[in-house]
Amino acid sequence: MIKFLNDITGGNLLLWKVVLMTVVFALAGLHVAMAARFWGRPLVIAVSPGTAVRVHRYSGRLALTLAVLVALTCIAGPAGPLTPARVAWHSILGIFVFIVLTVKFLLIKVLKQGDNVLPLIGTILFLTFGALWITTVADYVSAK
Repeated sequence: MIKFLNDITGGNLLLWKVVLMTVVFALAGLHVAMAARFWGRPLVIAVSPGTAVRVHRYSGRLALTLAVLVALTCIAGPAGPLTPARVAWHSILGIFVFIVLTVKFLLIKVLKQGDNVLPLIGTILFLTFGALWITTVADYVSAK
């Protein structure tokens, strides 16, 4: 699988993981900004609450799709140097992201409640995506 992924990325699988994870982290930031807007706490972006809801949904879907793609390549095998501490942190953070996402979706879609904790969950997700991004970039930098 790794050979196939390296072939389709021109031998730059790790670079593509870094690029995709950077996009995921940026989308997570946009996601938080839009949520802040429709929760009545606008950060910088001046859009209507309705637009913020739509951007929030679509940026979240795109971020989740890209995060799953990156996660699948991480599960398939390493693309760079393996340092035990980085791999351990990266694995723990990756698992944690999907646990928090599961809790978020259970609250929203199944239980249809949790409005009071959704901002906290969103903040935790954003910070965890940031930590994942750091461990991905650390892998790329240490490979150079």
